[in-house]
Amino acid sequence: MSLRDRYEDAVRGLSERAAALRRAGLPPEAIARDVHAERRRLAVHYKGLTPEPYRSRIAARTIRVYGNPEGPSIEFLRAQGKTWEAIIAGATRPGPPVGLAPEDG
Repeated sequence: MSLRDRYEDAVRGLSERAAALRRAGLPPEAIARDVHAERRRLAVHYKGLTPEPYRSRIAARTIRVYGNPEGPSIEFLRAQGKTWEAIIAGATRPGPPVGLAPEDG
């Protein structure tokens, strides 16, 4: 299993975390903040494992799109009009692979 596959599995696994938090009765905002924070932690972890030059390309694209090397903040997403439910859904869905071609960076 590739590094990207492991990352995608971990991100998809956040849907079970969100479901468990729902079962525990947490409100959508608390769930969104929790899974978003974990998604960013996963992104930082896997980016740290990514070899160069891909790591630099991914970082450049992430900064260009989100203004932050770790990805979008909650504030960024809310400013884009995302609901708490949309943030939860986005945190549990891997984005497209980036950084594989020089033009991705």
